[in-house]
Amino acid sequence: MHRRRVLLGMGSLVALAGCNGQSGDDGNGEEEDGDEKNGEEEIDPTYPAGFDEYGVTDADEALAGHEAAIADRPVHGQTTIELTIPTDDGEDRVQQLSLTTRADGAGTEYSRIDLTESTAETYRDGDGLVYTRIDDGENVQYEADEIETPEAVSLGTFGPALAAADLELEDVSDDDPRRLTYSGSGVLDENTTFGDVEDVETQIVVDEEGAFHSFSVSYTVPDGADVEASFEFTYDDVTVEEPDWLDEARE
Repeated sequence: MHRRRVLLGMGSLVALAGCNGQSGDDGNGEEEDGDEKNGEEEIDPTYPAGFDEYGVTDADEALAGHEAAIADRPVHGQTTIELTIPTDDGEDRVQQLSLTTRADGAGTEYSRIDLTESTAETYRDGDGLVYTRIDDGENVQYEADEIETPEAVSLGTFGPALAAADLELEDVSDDDPRRLTYSGSGVLDENTTFGDVEDVETQIVVDEEGAFHSFSVSYTVPDGADVEASFEFTYDDVTVEEPDWLDEARE
């Protein structure tokens, strides 16, 4: 794995100067500073907990840093997990889970889980109860209880993939805080939620404060099944509206 230095500016000036045999003289007999001469500025990012220039140094620390960075912060999370299973008749069987969560940071939360044949929604508005609507395709039922809403911002299921992938720092954005994009692949020789996994491909976008903005991972499973998961997060400008079924759930 090679260290990636992310530069801004016009790197082509270096090549042009070399081809023309020109020195760094600016025409006034003064030597220009190297960075000024090349029109380049090196970005020196602040690496969040669990990361360095080579990728993830500690998966548990990286996940804990993410949770700390988004605590009590408005967040919209979108998670998709797809499992493709080959069958004897040659037709792949696909199972998919889609999870959407919105939280305003002040106690109001909404989530929706779409499975292959059913849907579950939850809503919490700070009164101590979580209202749930479950539709299995044939029947709809409602519940009200003091339960936890799904943790769409929890990436623990795929934590081993963070440690297994041989990542490279590919990009550093100009955002504030800046976002670091890592990608790579690796071998995960341990049992996971989805069984024994051999190969992992991962891409992570995390900011300097430790908050993940996206995380995607794909597994190659020895029995031929493929697992793909993606997480997307947006922060701060998030509102949570009451679902149209809430009155029925409160009855």
